[in-house]
Amino acid sequence: MQYPSIFSTTVNPLFLCMTRWVRLGLAGICLAGLSVAAQAQTDEDTARKAAQELRMLVTEGTGVIGDLQPAINSGKTTKDQVAPDALVEQFKARYQKAAGAALDIKAPGLIGDTRRAYLQAFTAVVTRFQANLTKGGQDAFVPAFFRAQSLNDFNKSMQGKLQAYATNRDGELINGDWAVSKVMKGSPLAGEVTKLMATGDLEPVVKRSGSTVMGYYPMKLAAACVACHAQNGLKQKEGAFGGALVAQVPVK
Repeated sequence: MQYPSIFSTTVNPLFLCMTRWVRLGLAGICLAGLSVAAQAQTDEDTARKAAQELRMLVTEGTGVIGDLQPAINSGKTTKDQVAPDALVEQFKARYQKAAGAALDIKAPGLIGDTRRAYLQAFTAVVTRFQANLTKGGQDAFVPAFFRAQSLNDFNKSMQGKLQAYATNRDGELINGDWAVSKVMKGSPLAGEVTKLMATGDLEPVVKRSGSTVMGYYPMKLAAACVACHAQNGLKQKEGAFGGALVAQVPVK
């Protein structure tokens, strides 16, 4: 994932405001994670495919906002450019290029549910924050904030059939609300994710853990993210570990 600009310390007032938005969004994610055990379960093969599907959806969806970041930060977006329909079309185009096939939201089963829930979340978030996207300004709408909001909406829609989390190591957090202990509270995967992140390894891990399939996908820091974070006192390197996206799917 090339747009993980979610992990930095900052004194920018706009960004501090944004972290308050993130706290509100993460509360819903944590609560959603508590209900996983009670949800209908799927087979392991389908769970693995759904985890990978989530990764692609989140990567390409967040990439839309990442592509727009220079224009957003400089306040040079136009209403037509950031209109919900336009952004949805950009997302679908990115998805098709990455997947080699168009986004099929009529697909059956868990894969279809995952696509529909993410598309709905993507659309809802870019609609909800049209004012921020249109007005712009430094840190007015960063990829990380978009990701947090969209995962919050996504998790609510999925009702435990698949849950998604974005988190990072304690020393690279914006604030404590990004910690595994907060984001993944109640998740049976919290301990494993903490250990995996500690290594800083960039290889994905997809495996069964008890009655859950975990998709653990490290995020690499892009050059733009490193430069932005450096302005706020965090020294990082392009291509280095920048947190992880985690998919959690209950299985039979």
